[in-house]
Amino acid sequence: IKREEKALGYSTQSIGSEQITTAMPNNWAGGLTGKVAGLNIVSPGGPLGSSRITLRGDVSLNMNGNNALIVVDGVPMSSQMTGTGSAYGAGTANDLPVDFGNGFADINPDDIENIQVLKGASATALYGSRAATGVIMITTKSGNRKTKGIGVTLNSNSSVDGVLKWPDYQYEFGQGVQTYALGVAGSEYAGELYYAYGKTPDGLNASTSGTSSAYGPRFDASKLYYQFDPVTQTQGLEKTPWVAYRDNRKDLFRTGVNLVNSVSIDGQGDKGSVRASITYTNNEWILPNTGFERIVASLATNYQVSKRLKISARTNYTNRKTDNTPAIGYNSNSLAYFLIFQNPNVNLDWLRPMWRNGQEGIQQLQPYSSFIGNPFVILYENTNASQKHSTTSNLSAVLEISRKLELMVRSGIDLAFDEREMQRPMSDVVYGKGYYRKQNIFNYETNSDALLTYRENLSNRLNISISVGGNLMKYHYNLLEASVTGLITPRVYKLSNGQSTPYVVSTIRDKALNSIYGSANFAWKNKIFLDITGRNDWSSTLPEQNRSFFYPSVSTSILLNEIASLPKDINKAKLRISYAQVGNDTDPYKTEKYYSTSKFAGSASTATTLHNIDFKPEISSSFETGLDLKMFKNRLGVDFTFYRNETKNQIIDAPM
Repeated sequence: IKREEKALGYSTQSIGSEQITTAMPNNWAGGLTGKVAGLNIVSPGGPLGSSRITLRGDVSLNMNGNNALIVVDGVPMSSQMTGTGSAYGAGTANDLPVDFGNGFADINPDDIENIQVLKGASATALYGSRAATGVIMITTKSGNRKTKGIGVTLNSNSSVDGVLKWPDYQYEFGQGVQTYALGVAGSEYAGELYYAYGKTPDGLNASTSGTSSAYGPRFDASKLYYQFDPVTQTQGLEKTPWVAYRDNRKDLFRTGVNLVNSVSIDGQGDKGSVRASITYTNNEWILPNTGFERIVASLATNYQVSKRLKISARTNYTNRKTDNTPAIGYNSNSLAYFLIFQNPNVNLDWLRPMWRNGQEGIQQLQPYSSFIGNPFVILYENTNASQKHSTTSNLSAVLEISRKLELMVRSGIDLAFDEREMQRPMSDVVYGKGYYRKQNIFNYETNSDALLTYRENLSNRLNISISVGGNLMKYHYNLLEASVTGLITPRVYKLSNGQSTPYVVSTIRDKALNSIYGSANFAWKNKIFLDITGRNDWSSTLPEQNRSFFYPSVSTSILLNEIASLPKDINKAKLRISYAQVGNDTDPYKTEKYYSTSKFAGSASTATTLHNIDFKPEISSSFETGLDLKMFKNRLGVDFTFYRNETKNQIIDAPM
């Protein structure tokens, strides 16, 4: 439903493609930061990370229920994070969180024509329950040109990444714990703080190198201690100076490079237009052996079949491959853990061989605290690989039944297939005998819409537009996973190389949402506007008696500069007032107690969260008022907004 900005009784903001492609970041969503009032983007910490995008803060206690809805050419996208694991409890959990990104990050910014950000419940009442927290509408380029003919566009973009700021690590004291690192009587360190990698040769003083703490002796190059010898990988035969290695964290990182090259061809004719593009991205992230390659191909066409019928088709295919996406969390296999506990007296180069001499692939070189995995083993052996194929496509038709009546039908699909592999070698800090897991994830979402619009000029002062429509949404998720604990042959990562029988998990989730909606828009002299909307959803994830829920909205827009005399420097003054409700459902299978398979053959495990056979849909009520001003020949604009949100019937997971 296309509307003029002056007729809207709620806050919106438009962003042109040049604002995000001029200096393209690694994840283009970061290019929206600071450009939209009320838009908060939590940027990812990895090469593929999912951006968390919220508008005007959180409205739901469900941490996954606050993301803004992403709509591409009228078709909603699944913007959920596609990672595995959970940061909660990761200190003891075997499965560290890995964020493999989402479809939003895979959109090619060179294909974007315009981004419209819709804020508030009134702006989103017609987009359904998932739009309760706002909508980011993306319109892609379609090949329309000012003149007939064919055009070719080449784009090349390069950027570098680096660590912006380091914590203030201490390099004054070395490894050790003061409470027990005092030399025994009769030894050369009697009564004083000392350091020793392993017992001292005289056997009198114990090793102090097994701790991750750094409360040992103060660094002093004149002091000599028995330390680690990287050649023999044992205690050195001679004492060496007690010095700090100040770059023993920084040297693990490198300068990241992101290269994006694209070519597009567009053409305009008498009855239609076409645009095709292909984009290649090569990313080498700031950590060795991390990054990704991505190919995006897109095709958009518009064709005027007859005077009354126009059809449009768009399709987008993405092939994204990464050999390793680093896992982050509080766990011995996490590089974040290494950055916390790396001791200042450890030279990073001592750990580069990765393996003990003569035990390649069997025993990793981990000469200090057992809490910390070798960072190079983590980067080169503890890999999390992914190859994802995805497509977003839609087909729409607009039929002008009469001069006043128009019908639009549209169907779209957002589909993805992701192959993932996780490998852990022998002597892994968590999986001592090694581990291998393979996942195949297939998911899709389809949306089909029909919208009938009637427009009428009741008089030379009053115009109306009435629209009624419906939407059918279906979502399907299928995970097939197999894993083995313990490897027979080192560094051979196959399910057939497991010491155990593969543990197989199959997870299927289905969801459906049926909707009808309508709107009535009134315009008085093109100066005062009134919009009334209503929508009713039927959600498969709610209890049967509560599946149906209705939510309305009403908004008005008044052009003060058109109905009152204002100072000449004010070019536009628009008053906005709106009230709206938006309903929301939840994830599938929350209404009953479901069991899952256990690793013990023939048994089942109980649910970890409580079920509820009578919960109701969330309802968010929002009041908004605002004033838009344009001054000094539209050179200065001010948008003031006051809003209040209230959400009831919150749906949250309660652990059993």
